[in-house]
Amino acid sequence: MQIIWFRRDLRLSDNEIVAEACKNQQEVLPCFIIDPWFYQQPETGKARVRFLFESLTNLDVNLRKLGSKLYFFEGESVAIIRAITRSLLALGKQPKLYFNQDVQVQYGIDRDLQILDFYRQHNLETHIGKNHFLQNEECYETYWQNYHDYQERSLHPRPKKINTPQLTLGQIEWDELQQKYCHYWEAQKLHYFVGSENEADKTLRDFLGYRYRGYHWRMSRPWLAQRGASSHLSPHLVFGTISTRTVYQEASKLLQKLLPKSKNAFALSAFLDRLRWHDKFTQRLYFHPQLVVQNRYSEFDDWYSPEELGVEKQKLFLAWCKGQTGFPLVDASMRQLNRMGWMNFRMRSMCATFLTINCGVSWHHGARYFMSRLVDGDIAINHWQWQMQSGITNPMSKTFRIYNPTKNLQEKDPELQFVRHWLPELRGHSMEQLLTRKYNNSYPQPILDWKQTRLTNGKVVSQIRAKVRERLEKEGGEEYESALGAKKTVEKYFTTKDRQYRNLK
Repeated sequence: MQIIWFRRDLRLSDNEIVAEACKNQQEVLPCFIIDPWFYQQPETGKARVRFLFESLTNLDVNLRKLGSKLYFFEGESVAIIRAITRSLLALGKQPKLYFNQDVQVQYGIDRDLQILDFYRQHNLETHIGKNHFLQNEECYETYWQNYHDYQERSLHPRPKKINTPQLTLGQIEWDELQQKYCHYWEAQKLHYFVGSENEADKTLRDFLGYRYRGYHWRMSRPWLAQRGASSHLSPHLVFGTISTRTVYQEASKLLQKLLPKSKNAFALSAFLDRLRWHDKFTQRLYFHPQLVVQNRYSEFDDWYSPEELGVEKQKLFLAWCKGQTGFPLVDASMRQLNRMGWMNFRMRSMCATFLTINCGVSWHHGARYFMSRLVDGDIAINHWQWQMQSGITNPMSKTFRIYNPTKNLQEKDPELQFVRHWLPELRGHSMEQLLTRKYNNSYPQPILDWKQTRLTNGKVVSQIRAKVRERLEKEGGEEYESALGAKKTVEKYFTTKDRQYRNLK
């Protein structure tokens, strides 16, 4: 019997383990484990859990259409897999376990190693597939070529029928599961992201049908991004309700039909760049799982620490969390995050630099808060981006970016549509009133002096970066080459983008 262990690959199309397990019409047991460890983490938020359960519901429906169903189990993953395997052995079956390789925190790494060891001890087979591209060697010279080779391979076929017997293996019924975790989907007036493979397919079709036009500039405008200028595929990629290869290949097909150097072609190329960017972060975490909790360079340990905040910084942090900083674009973005479970990339970057550079609060606190709210919370992207916006990464460059909330307000929300939507107390206010801080009494004055904190805290971060740079240049070696390579990659990326943009003129 083949056991398909679904994790962050909640789909039937282009799923290696589904295609391989169902090849010869053997008996198949599709299962998902509700591991209490996941729900006990401070970074686990309602938006992601709701999306997960919706995706599981749809997966079960799609399996039933093929004559199968999804078996649900609740408990510690290693214990559950061992129990399922022993039960099948007792029934005279020879189970083979299929699961996709995943990027994990230490808990997940240890879990998978224990399960693989258990199967080896019992002389049982396992099949570890790929849910997305992962290179097993840290060799960036070959990464991009291997990445494209993987993305362009034929998609794994969706099975037409799955043979699943009726078994009693200590599973939990779906109705019982929903009741037990009902507090994760309290009634909401608006529900922005729905989890399911069917919804992922629809979202991709809508994006490639018309929403991709102007993507290269519209995605930075928070109001336009909220209304569909960005793909809105990110939560589906996190939970694997659609594969990156499906997205890549469908976007590439459309790109080939567009006129070269046209604005639509440039927009779609920008989207494919973002998709590659997404997968590169996954690869980095695979090789460096410690970066979820550790600063990339130890020189920053005294400045950025996960330790409990002091009284003053705690006040700044809470104001930031609640969207009460007195900076309209920061506050609108944070309230969008709290309500919608999402914000566009530029606003995430701006809110991150505001908290870490201006407020002087460690990225650890911001990263954890984001993960507790984001429906598309991806630890590989989230935590590294927080380190990046905090000024830790790419130390070979003598400059780093600190976003100006006032300048971004004027450039990215000039009509104040986004701010007025999320900050009702500022409706009726003009841009001039916001720039001169002539707010009504229901909206707070700024909690800090942005220019002053940019100078003082920015100087501290610059000095730490200089120390890192000096050490790397002195020591040389692999770490130096890696940092130098990162600098060249960033420079090459922006040079290429500038050249592409000029070609459109």
